[in-house]
Order: sequence, then C-alpha cells, then structure tokens
Amino acid sequence: MARKLTDVERMNLDYLREALCQVLEPSQKNKAASVASALVRVRGDVVTDEDIKRIVGKYGKEAQAALTAAVRSEALDPVEGQEGVYTLRVPSQVEGADGAGEKAEGDVAAAGAAAEGEPAPAVVETSETVEEPAATDVTVAEEPAAAASPAPADAAQSADATASEAPAQSEAPARAEKPGRSSAPRIQRGRLRRVGKGSPSHPTQLSEVPYVRRGGPAETEVRAKILELDQRFWMNGWLLSHPGAYTLFERQLTAINDALVNGALPGDITRRQLAYQMGGDEKFFEYGSDGHKLLRAMGMEDVIRHRPMPKPDLLYHAPRRRKHMRVLVTENLDPWLDVHDLMYEEGRTTILGERIHAVVLGGGTPILEHNRLALLLDTLGADSVEVLYWGDVDRAGIDIMVRLRDVLGEHYPFAPFTPAYQLMIDKAMERYPDPADNEQTCQVNLGMPDMSLMCEGLTEEAAAYARSVVEGCRLIPQEILTRRDL
Repeated sequence: MARKLTDVERMNLDYLREALCQVLEPSQKNKAASVASALVRVRGDVVTDEDIKRIVGKYGKEAQAALTAAVRSEALDPVEGQEGVYTLRVPSQVEGADGAGEKAEGDVAAAGAAAEGEPAPAVVETSETVEEPAATDVTVAEEPAAAASPAPADAAQSADATASEAPAQSEAPARAEKPGRSSAPRIQRGRLRRVGKGSPSHPTQLSEVPYVRRGGPAETEVRAKILELDQRFWMNGWLLSHPGAYTLFERQLTAINDALVNGALPGDITRRQLAYQMGGDEKFFEYGSDGHKLLRAMGMEDVIRHRPMPKPDLLYHAPRRRKHMRVLVTENLDPWLDVHDLMYEEGRTTILGERIHAVVLGGGTPILEHNRLALLLDTLGADSVEVLYWGDVDRAGIDIMVRLRDVLGEHYPFAPFTPAYQLMIDKAMERYPDPADNEQTCQVNLGMPDMSLMCEGLTEEAAAYARSVVEGCRLIPQEILTRRDL
C-alpha cells in the first residue's frame, strides 16, 4: 500500500490537481488526482522525464500526450542547467510569485496615479512585512500621492539620503508608545491595507466576491470566458457582474457546463452525483453551501435536479407481489430514486445483473429502530424474502449493514449488493489509486467495523482497497454511481 502523505504533501496534491484540471479536457480531468498524487510521491526533491513517463504510462497514447503537456506546463518548473529535470510548482512558490506580482502592479498603479495628480489606489489587505523609515509616523496609505512616487531625477538622491540617515535613526531613542499600541517594532508588525470595507482580492468563499461594474482588463478577460458558457449561466447578469465568482468556482462551473453540453442535465444526474464527479465532495450543492448559493444567484436552481428527502416512513417500491422476492435496501436517496425510476419507467427487473423485485429507502441508522424493515417485509406477503443491502463504503455504512443483518436474523436471508460495491470501488480506484486520497469523514469515534460481510464476492484488490478506505476514515459514497451506471 502507498505511504501516507504528510499535511504539506496533501496540500501540494490538492493544488496540483486543481492546476491540472484547469487545462485538461473534460474527458481527462478524472485523471488529475491520480497524476497529482504520483507527482508528490516522487522520491527526492526533483522530478525527471522518466518519472513523468512512468506516471502517465498507464494511460492511452492520447491521454499520455495531454497529461504530459499539462504536467510540464502547470505542475513543474525546469531546473536551470539540467535538461529533463524539474521541481514541483508547489503553493508556497506560487504564492511568493503572486505576491511579488501584486506588489509590482501596486507600485505601477501608485506611480501612474501620482503622475496624474490623483490619490494612489487602495491596495488589497496583506500581512507581508514592509520595512518603513523609523523617523516618521505616517504610513504609506496616509501620505500624499506625490510623496508616494518621487520624481525620477530625485529618486537616486532620496535613496542615498535614506541610506546615510539610517544609522542615525537607529541610534535615536525609541519614542514612548501610545496607550493600546503594540510595543513590537513597526517593521515586525507589518501593515494592514484594505480595499473599501474589506473583501480580499482573492476571495475564498462566495460571500467575499465583490460586485464589479466595469473593471479592468482582467475582468474583461474573465467575462469573455463566462460568455463562452451556456447562456443560462449569465442570462440574469449576476455572474457577469461578479467575475470573481467564476474565478473562484471555474472548475465547478465548467463541469456543469460540460454536463449541459453533453446532454446530461437535467434528468440523468442529480446534484449530489454531479458534485462528486466535479471534485469529490458530494455535498457541494447542499442547502446553505456556496454551491447552492451560486446556483441560486445565477438563477439555475432548476437546471440541476434536486431531490428533497421524503418524510414518509420507509419509502419503498414493489411493482408486483411475488412468492419469492429479492428486496434491495439502499442507504441514500439518490440511488433509491435511480433504481425506482429504472423499475417504474423502464420496467427493469435486473439491476447490475441481479434480479430485483422491490427497492427500499433505508435512510441510514433509523432503519434499525423497532425492527422497521422486518415489519415492512412482512407486509409484502411473500413466502420468502431475500434482502440485499447497498450503502456507502465508510465506517458508518458498513456498521449499518452488519447491524441490520443481526436485526433481521435468520428469518430473512441477507447479503451485500456486491455488484454495486464492486463498481463503486472500481471507479474509486480509477480516480484515486491511493485510498487515502478519497474524501475524509468525521467518523474517527466509530470503531473499525467487521468488513468480512461487505468483502464477500469482491476481488482481492477491491477488498484490500475498501479496507484501506474504511481504516483511514475515508468515504466512497453511493453517489459515485449514477443511473447510467446501473
């Protein structure tokens, strides 16, 4: 099994995956996580051409070419003087470069404003340490625009004067600190500078994205990208007036757009299923989340099908009564509705090659209360009922399966819905070769469940992968499968 990643390596993996997704074609984006994982696991401080060939070698020729180009352009920086040798373009390097770029742009903007006699534009909040002359108590933001940008002829003289006065200033006695002011030297405190009332220039959530009426070249470029999307994204004007939202959620927006273009929406895929395919978080569109707010702001809530959780006790569908019945119990709503629709709309009697006569929505732990499932099965009037269970591959999901088998006892033969579990794990292994890259859960307080029941009928490789996922408190959700997979 692959070694566990450190926190820094995991941060680098997430960054590289996002970077690769930005340039890969939609058909190749599902390989970004695997490639990023392999890159951060390369031994030593450098990546070579041989490493790249080994990482992308398991894919087809077309995919190899696309992945190699994306890796070299987005994930690696060449080592000077060494052909075929690279270093990873990790977040710390990129952030440093961005900081320098922002500082340079701020200096140019300040100089231009001073030349025209206008006040210097406000600068985005930053915590970087800025060295200031100790002889003055006026910050840059409070100085007149002309002082912020000296004339070229006086620039050299000003620099020489500052250098010659530095020793005298350092020997001057320290000023008495005002009440409430930090006693730390100004050079260590840094400076907080904000735009207006203070949304950062690089928002991390939707509420921080500012309204932009006109903007500059950068906003114009982003708006051009927005107009390339399906018109339903920008028809109400919100996304065009908030280009920062496109920058923040570009990967998600392009994934939704790809689904629309390919005819997958609405109808064939739900919000949870699409959210998992986009980034591994099946709850991205949950009520109150940024994903949900984004759809509402763009007026696209009805474009992606939403399935509200029904309230009736143990929802089930049985097209007809039989003497001998096989009942499929699903933990979550989306898979239940997929099976229901196939049985009701298409008249299907087999799901993934298994004959199914009824489907029940388990809903998680509540199905275990008061022997509810057994009471429902009794009402079917069959001479014999076999129960197949299908849930998430995580500690809670496996625990529910084992406990439900114990509750039903010997009266109802019980088995996992193996074809679905096998397909779920196969898809997860393709997406995340390292089990530790799957979605993290908060189930550390749950003990490790007995995996023997679920692993019955799985391949050895799939069983080992599933055990690693559950041991690491990770999750393979049911929503990894869609109606098309069934």
